[in-house]
Amino acid sequence: MDNIFASFFTASFIALVIRVGTPLLFASMSAYSADIAGIPNIAVEGIMIFGALFGVYFSAISGSAWVGLLGVIGVGVLCALLIAFFTMKMRANPIMVGIALNLFAADFSIWLLLVWTGSKGTTASLPSKVLPTLEIPGIKDIPVLGTILSGHYFLTYVCILLAILLAILVYKTPFGLRMKACGLDAYAAQSVGIKVNRVRLIAIIMSGILAALGGAFLSMGYLSIFSNNMTASRGWIGIAANAVGQGNLLVVVLTTVVFAIAQGVVSQLALTALPSELINTIPYICVLLGLIFLSVKEYRKAKAR
Repeated sequence: MDNIFASFFTASFIALVIRVGTPLLFASMSAYSADIAGIPNIAVEGIMIFGALFGVYFSAISGSAWVGLLGVIGVGVLCALLIAFFTMKMRANPIMVGIALNLFAADFSIWLLLVWTGSKGTTASLPSKVLPTLEIPGIKDIPVLGTILSGHYFLTYVCILLAILLAILVYKTPFGLRMKACGLDAYAAQSVGIKVNRVRLIAIIMSGILAALGGAFLSMGYLSIFSNNMTASRGWIGIAANAVGQGNLLVVVLTTVVFAIAQGVVSQLALTALPSELINTIPYICVLLGLIFLSVKEYRKAKAR
């Protein structure tokens, strides 16, 4: 047990946190980019399921992981357009639309799995491809730093780059200001000439792509197959991280890091004799504590008014 706790303070553990935190960060950025423009996207989990499944399928039928990745992006865009149609065109409640898409993705993916493979469990019979890992020249040979920063999956570096670009977009560009204006007060934004529906459409498409990439990471990097329920509520954890952040991207990212550390602890403790059912609750306990903290903060803010 002492060796397990000592492993929490190693470069390998930090690398593990980065690896398990990648899909969580994709999910939290997905929830954030839609929510900040005024359309809460709680279908992150369902889009991640579709991204994971179709990434495997497209890579298998094309024989290329990169074609599979393009297919994943396309699926993310289609899911986003579906959400946009019902929420902006049909004026449906975005929460209800998200719930419907999550339920549809969970069941429809099993049906597709059965049609394509004859199994309801995994796509192990499909000759799917995986995205490569990247070794960073000059850094990979540096002790400790090389272990932490080099050798991760391709989508991990894409995720970090997209987080930086999202921060620049939201805080340093006119379009980012329009996104925040649409989220704060759509009528006020429209009154000053902002095309609210266009901004929200772009934001929801960004959200769909990010969620789908998070799913693709799970089935084309973290693992090389799709399995039933492989997202394991990571989309909901991303939504919780966005809720805690309350529109502040830095807080969203830091909250995601906390959840990723909890997920890394789970992976390390899985090597011990502790009951797996108990260990697997750790990330969700962290999510619950984060939401309790948010509720207390909101209660105190309301009481002070």
